[in-house]
Amino acid sequence: MKAELLGTSWETSGRILERLLDRPGEAEALAGRRRLGIASNSPRKWVEAVLESAGLAAPFEVVVASDEVAEPKPAPDVYLRAAELLGSPASETVALEDSPPGAAAARAAGMYVIGVPYFAELPLEADLVAGSLADAAVRAALGLRPDRAG
Repeated sequence: MKAELLGTSWETSGRILERLLDRPGEAEALAGRRRLGIASNSPRKWVEAVLESAGLAAPFEVVVASDEVAEPKPAPDVYLRAAELLGSPASETVALEDSPPGAAAARAAGMYVIGVPYFAELPLEADLVAGSLADAAVRAALGLRPDRAG
């Protein structure tokens, strides 16, 4: 699914999501339904370079880097600032994390944390731990329909 969305406009993304999620007539709502942000422990220059080189800059409305807040992860500062800039209360925000410091930061911010460990054996303090973002439990936690292919 992610490959189809790479580099597309919000309108095109909405139409793709409408088809993939089997939700005809909801393209506009799906495209703008969730506002996306990044809360990174890396410096802004590095985050921007990685996003640009991967063609992933467009989907993210907000990027907050560790060099823009008082304390890096595991402090909640990057997550709290990202939620603020997105206009979303932290308690109504979902964080996707792959590391213990990141999961701790998101939990400290009061977010719902979905952990997908970078290394399978890495323990994460999260509300949900999954092996992949494609996991059915992740889809359910995000309020998405089950994947018809699997």
